[in-house]
Amino acid sequence: MTKYYVIGIIFLACVFSIPEGRSEIALTQEQEQKAAKIDSLLKFYHEQGVFSGTVLVAEAGKVIYQKGLGYANKDTKEMLEPKSVFRLASVSKQFTAMCIMILEEQGKLNYDDNLQKYLPELKYEGITIRHLLWHTSGIPSYMDFMPKHGFGDDDEYINDDVLKTMAKHHPEREFEPGERYKYSNTGYLLLASVVERASGISFVQFIQENIFDKIGMLSSTIPFGKNQFVDMANRVRGYNRTKDGGYVDNDYASYDYAVYGDGGIFSSVIDLFKWNEALATEKLASKETIQEAYKPYVLNDGSVGDYGFGWSISEVDANRIVEHSGSWIGFRTYILRDITNNHCVIVLTNLGNRKGVKLYNAFYNILMDKPYLRIINIEMKTAKNAQEDSE
Repeated sequence: MTKYYVIGIIFLACVFSIPEGRSEIALTQEQEQKAAKIDSLLKFYHEQGVFSGTVLVAEAGKVIYQKGLGYANKDTKEMLEPKSVFRLASVSKQFTAMCIMILEEQGKLNYDDNLQKYLPELKYEGITIRHLLWHTSGIPSYMDFMPKHGFGDDDEYINDDVLKTMAKHHPEREFEPGERYKYSNTGYLLLASVVERASGISFVQFIQENIFDKIGMLSSTIPFGKNQFVDMANRVRGYNRTKDGGYVDNDYASYDYAVYGDGGIFSSVIDLFKWNEALATEKLASKETIQEAYKPYVLNDGSVGDYGFGWSISEVDANRIVEHSGSWIGFRTYILRDITNNHCVIVLTNLGNRKGVKLYNAFYNILMDKPYLRIINIEMKTAKNAQEDSE
């Protein structure tokens, strides 16, 4: 009997226990069993040093499990809870896209407007807002060209610094707009600047008034400067796990990194579930507008991809799935939404070099009554053989 087979037996033996992290709302017996499986799996990952973070799982719009495991701050021994606030990294992109969609619905911009209409200082002809949303603009990564123009790894810079650098040095495009897909942080940073030019207010104010306040995302924010960052309520510190089982505190990297649009939002699983719920309504925009986010990109040659407006798009067993991950020093984040069944899985972690965030694969399989132990075995073998994840 192998070790991983034994692990599987242990999980199966635990499925009928009532987990600490289940929903306060009365669950059916079947939902209790699913929550118990999620809880057993999460605890195992945590005990193996692979997971530290928070999880929320909802079935058909009903939260069946939410819990935090690990430390939000290892120095103070503050424990993680569902209300704990993490840097979302690229999960922020879907919010930037929604800001653009709201402005389009208000008639203040059009998806096919040229970028130069809003940012005339940038001499990139033929790039539209839609190209930026779809990652098909060809604009290079600011993380590559900013160091070439006086901004080192330890220098803090903001969106305006990137715009000024692009206007002055005009980094060469990597391909013609619409020619191919290449994931672009620069594109979403520029979209935040488009929001500011089209709305006449700061991106932070726009997203606060038009999204966070409207749906009660009370813990969500984009902090500026070290003071706002340090004073943030329930803020989680980011860490990396070392080969000897220790931890490297990467908290400094969170307030040094001050650009927004491609990232920058801090939030909790509780707030992200409110976001998930709002997307199933018309609280933020019409259903027609929201559906635009789930349409995949189309290249110049007619080929169709798997990314929309801030969401990766797929179909699993005829179920429509939209999802996105995020990764920044000390953090990994993930949200999956099964639009067909109204399921949702949210995983936020503060171990940036561990694959614990990929628990969402198993959690979703549990919701769908599909096998999940094989996923566990593969990932735990990977964790054992590769102490540091270089992804």
